[in-house]
Amino acid sequence: MDGELRSRARESVNMKTSLIVVNYNGAMHIERCLRSILTQTEDDFGIVVIDNASTDGSLATVERFVAENGCIRLIVNPDNVGFAKAVNQGIRESDSELIALVNNDAFLDEGWLAAMLRAVEAHHDAAVFASKILFTDGTINSTGHVIHHGFAVMDRGFLEEDHGQYDLEEHMASACAAAALYRRSLFDEVGPFDEDYFMYNEDVDICLRAHLADRKVLYVPTAVAHHAHTSASRGRPSDLSLYHNHRNIVWTYVKDVPSPQIVWELPGFVARNLAAVLFHSIIRMRPGPVLRAKWDALRGLGAALEKRRRVQSEAKGDLRNCISGLGLGRTLRLARGTAQ
Repeated sequence: MDGELRSRARESVNMKTSLIVVNYNGAMHIERCLRSILTQTEDDFGIVVIDNASTDGSLATVERFVAENGCIRLIVNPDNVGFAKAVNQGIRESDSELIALVNNDAFLDEGWLAAMLRAVEAHHDAAVFASKILFTDGTINSTGHVIHHGFAVMDRGFLEEDHGQYDLEEHMASACAAAALYRRSLFDEVGPFDEDYFMYNEDVDICLRAHLADRKVLYVPTAVAHHAHTSASRGRPSDLSLYHNHRNIVWTYVKDVPSPQIVWELPGFVARNLAAVLFHSIIRMRPGPVLRAKWDALRGLGAALEKRRRVQSEAKGDLRNCISGLGLGRTLRLARGTAQ
């Protein structure tokens, strides 16, 4: 490890910010990910890596970084416990007032953390901070999540060329957790990530619970990250991502959308879910993952309704400013981008 990285070593993660990286078989990208964190211009941070029983040799890479950088702590799980549970482990391991999540295939520009900290100091009403996340070919992955009527959650700018069209700070419905920052006080108030989700949509759920707690989600365009993930960009999403996305979105809708808004959005929500089933069954000819997802979502409605009672009973805010428009253009662009 070079001298610059060694000079940033810390003795603990009890710093202003803890950056949490969940690793599962990330051999292709984990080294670049950790280097991008260690070379931040702001150096008051620690790192927690949670390895979910990787089998591809990436754990050895992480262990090398841990040995050479005192600011990194490592948690090794004997099984793959999922993204949400692993993130919660990392949060509990840290005492930092700010928590950043960085995917193991995401790479931060060197000024990412400094830009986030400026936003934190300037916007005390915000509890979640979204990045400008670009795919490695320069197209946009996410500039925060938007939610359209019928509860269609989409990455703003997805697959667009970045021409600076999303270079203003603004409030968003949600933040993509591939590279995002959270105040610890949010988790103290609304609870941790929902571990029943395993992976996908847990970032939307926590952001909607933030809105219900009358906290804001702020997009920070100067905090730039790059995401190597490609399964949902130009190619076909995996069965795993299809299943968890389509199951968890149902639970998020049931848990988080307050009355009477949940009733107003219900016809569109049902229509969008039926359209998704038809699209993946007829156009994509892959009905299995989505059908299983919807069935398992229905089987889990009892638990989701119990969580809803708790979430809604504690709500101080609402989602009226989070859901707008139909998003037909984004829907068509997403369909074209994933139908190849």
